Amino acid sequence: MIKNIYKNLLIFILSFFVVFGVSFADNQEKLDLEPNRKLIFEFISNYVIWELPESYKYINLYYKDLKTLKNNKEIIQKIVYTWALPNKKANLNLDKKLKALEFFYMINYLTWYDFVDEENKSILQNRFVKVSDLLMVKDILEEEKINLDKQWENLDRFDYYFSILKDEKDKQKLDILLDVYATLSNEHIDTEKLDKDKMLYSSIEWLASWAGDEYSVYFPPTESKNFEESLSWEFEWIWAYVEMSKPWVLLISSPLPGSPSEKAWLKWWDIVLKVDNFEITKDTSLNDAVWKIKWIANSLVTLTILRWEEVLKIEITRWKVVVKDIEYEEKWEYFYIHIKNFWEKVFAEFNNAINDFKKSKKTKLIIDLRNNPGGYLDKVASMLDLFVPNWEKTVVVKYKDFDYNYYASNIEKTDLSNIDTYILINSWTASASEIMAWTLKDYFKNIKIVWEKSFWKWSVQTMREYVDWSMLKYTNAKWYTWKTLTWIDKVWIMPDIEIKLDVEKLKSWVDNQLNYILNK
Repeated sequence: MIKNIYKNLLIFILSFFVVFGVSFADNQEKLDLEPNRKLIFEFISNYVIWELPESYKYINLYYKDLKTLKNNKEIIQKIVYTWALPNKKANLNLDKKLKALEFFYMINYLTWYDFVDEENKSILQNRFVKVSDLLMVKDILEEEKINLDKQWENLDRFDYYFSILKDEKDKQKLDILLDVYATLSNEHIDTEKLDKDKMLYSSIEWLASWAGDEYSVYFPPTESKNFEESLSWEFEWIWAYVEMSKPWVLLISSPLPGSPSEKAWLKWWDIVLKVDNFEITKDTSLNDAVWKIKWIANSLVTLTILRWEEVLKIEITRWKVVVKDIEYEEKWEYFYIHIKNFWEKVFAEFNNAINDFKKSKKTKLIIDLRNNPGGYLDKVASMLDLFVPNWEKTVVVKYKDFDYNYYASNIEKTDLSNIDTYILINSWTASASEIMAWTLKDYFKNIKIVWEKSFWKWSVQTMREYVDWSMLKYTNAKWYTWKTLTWIDKVWIMPDIEIKLDVEKLKSWVDNQLNYILNK
């Protein structure tokens, strides 16, 4: 009877029937049973998610009902690692059922196999996951894997890579590279002592480092997961962007305004040498370093940092924070909008800010882009769409073989030409922030840019992920100004008004740059 349902049914699937304490007399009845979330997540963890690097075990889960996980923590960590399940301060409700639509969306995301279409969407929304759903997914994925394995058997991958190389000398060099690895792996006297992963990953990292620009980087699996800390969740942290584009160089790329890191006077591009007594070495991954800095709220961490040629020790109190992309308020005659980055939620928050600005009836506006490291290109294009006249360009992007222009098309516009507008920038105003400042200045000549030259970073990066969860981040395009098509990499946005930051006053929380505008 079992063979009539699915051939070679695995023990895990069989366990559903055991758990529900039923026989196999009526197969359809058993297939219609609705397992709880615990069993569904266990199925996803074991039979949908394939090989993961060990770093998934380091994920700190934020769910309120963690105690109900018991021995299931790793199951949830694996799913959270893939981003198929949001890691947030909420209840998992493992004993409850799961909507079929939510389940199949997760499977779509994890496998790129489309289980949801317009015809079955409403049906899936109105029912829970059944055992039959799990069996169907398992059967399809196993069939897909068999077909994929057969394709690889019939394809010599190295022949393919050789075929796309146009230069014969390049083919010879690639052949040498592969031969060196194979020879060392098989014939070196201490083959057993060789760390083949390090050999390969180090070689690939060096390959990426010779691409000729500082933003093209290869991340091994652990670094790939953590090269960019997500700031959309609650966590105990020092509230700063960190990056490790090179081994053993842990950079503070941007302390966020009002954060523990800013209050402790961490600076942009400080290099972290130690976290308490933990030393950052060439073998330290970004994941290791980040988890040494993270701990419970209100606890202290001491960072030993290198600032230019000076070694300093800085003690910081960790906070539990929820990061907002934008903060705004009325300041005297001005409406003040501080844009901290250009991440997922920034457009909605900025749109709210502009709507509140119009309701305030203020005629003076400050847009603060200081220390903003940039973010998503489409977000800044959407934000510029609120001001730029329709069918005019907001951003020009030049790829290797074609150009792509972003055009304004928003229905409601805010005309800044009649508004006394100031844009605050500094040397850490980078990328998408520079696009916003330059484009608004080009369209609205009355706008004044205040302080010093910007970061001059106008290149576009994209990600290429691999089966081992490693990632290549590489430059694939350049951004240009909409009007003059100037590529401003290494060409700064120059201020209309230069006001140097008074660091000593800032230690007393007096912002002389902002105060200059407020007092005009």
